[in-house]
Amino acid sequence: MSSFDRTASREDRKLALSYAQGTFLRFSAMWSLAGFTGAFGTVIFSFSRGNMDLSPLFRESTVGIGAALLGLGHSRYQYYLLTHWPAHYAELARQAQKGWTLISGKSGFKPRAISHPGRGKVVLAYIGGILLLFALILFLHRGLPVMGTIFFAEGGFFFARVLFWKRAFDLWKADGTYDSEN
Repeated sequence: MSSFDRTASREDRKLALSYAQGTFLRFSAMWSLAGFTGAFGTVIFSFSRGNMDLSPLFRESTVGIGAALLGLGHSRYQYYLLTHWPAHYAELARQAQKGWTLISGKSGFKPRAISHPGRGKVVLAYIGGILLLFALILFLHRGLPVMGTIFFAEGGFFFARVLFWKRAFDLWKADGTYDSEN
């Protein structure tokens, strides 16, 4: 993994990493747990109703794997933004410390998008990944429970993010970039 933009201040890097750990890693872990709890709940419910066919389970798992690939791509792009523009995430952390969030409705919190070369390609890649995931769902649609599909996709997407960010933070802790105690 690449190193951080060294033109950013140490305080900005520290704030950006603490923001990333709380927002990217912990948030993803929470949603991954919720997704897989719902997913396996639908499987258990289906088995309890007498449907012992494993075909929907394998189809739902395939959708979950497709969503995981989308989650890895999303995490990789966030990693790129975090390492090249840590000041942006530090500013988001400062705004969050003031209590300004996207949901709170307090004025003054207007996060701006980071402009960089290739941004248009990233948008097209996101759209392509989402369309491929929907194509996978349509291809497997026969006998696929809707709630199981949603939960497996959610769990797969966020679990891939958890694995990615856990590895990133382990590497940053190993090379001294991030100290979770501070």
